[in-house]
Amino acid sequence: MEATLPSPDFTLPAAPAPLTQLSRTLASDTLKLKRTAALRLTLLSGAFPVLITFLIFFFKGEVIMKAGGSPWPRFINASWQTAGTLLLPLFVVLLTSLVVHIETKATAWKHLYAQPVGRGAVFLSKLLLILALNAVALLLFVALLLGAGMLLSVLRPKLGFAWSTIPLETIVWMFVRTYVATLGLLAVQYVVSLFWRSFVVPVGVGMGAVVATIALLSWEHVDKIPYAAPLGTAMAMKMEKGTLTVAHELAKHEWYSLGWFAGVLVVGYIILLRRNVS
Repeated sequence: MEATLPSPDFTLPAAPAPLTQLSRTLASDTLKLKRTAALRLTLLSGAFPVLITFLIFFFKGEVIMKAGGSPWPRFINASWQTAGTLLLPLFVVLLTSLVVHIETKATAWKHLYAQPVGRGAVFLSKLLLILALNAVALLLFVALLLGAGMLLSVLRPKLGFAWSTIPLETIVWMFVRTYVATLGLLAVQYVVSLFWRSFVVPVGVGMGAVVATIALLSWEHVDKIPYAAPLGTAMAMKMEKGTLTVAHELAKHEWYSLGWFAGVLVVGYIILLRRNVS
């Protein structure tokens, strides 16, 4: 009898489950982030506005506190407004461009889409990474803010940081609201970075939008512009009789930011699905 050989199986293996694709892509993107400018930017982003306010209070603290009261509200308010006015929007612009540019710089988009992962996993993985880095940057800003105030209590005890109460509830709400305020412009910059696979164009678009927004601050509809949301949140803190307060709810411009975040990402994902790999 002649032995019959088994027929070769040419069927392709089944694609991994969506969550498996996402976890693999996210792990890969996290590894690519090591020793990049995006990671260094995240770690250093919160230091500059805190450093500026720290130096002002170190050298001019007696003048600022001449009227008396607790130094913490003034210190927190000054730091947050410095960050929200210009530095935070520019940080988000640079962060999104740097994370997406990792693939562009290595000309790795074709190779990336040749892997057994869908475009949805690629899109969501980089978005989650940017969102996480944005949260880390804000957490570092808050930590440095508190650390700088405590350092002033040692270096300049007469300012009163040591025996003043830290408004932690206000800080927590400002952290949440500031993070929400950055989501709209983050989504816009992310989609722009995916569409124009270069570093210069998305950064130029973002910086131009930030400058134009500052010029339009007196416009009655400026709260609808996503690039204005971080500044609007920074200005939401109120000094009342030496106490720093902030509303425990999202403002209108922050709801607009969430709307921009959802709408732009849906449009961006549709564009990504229909775009040819190049």
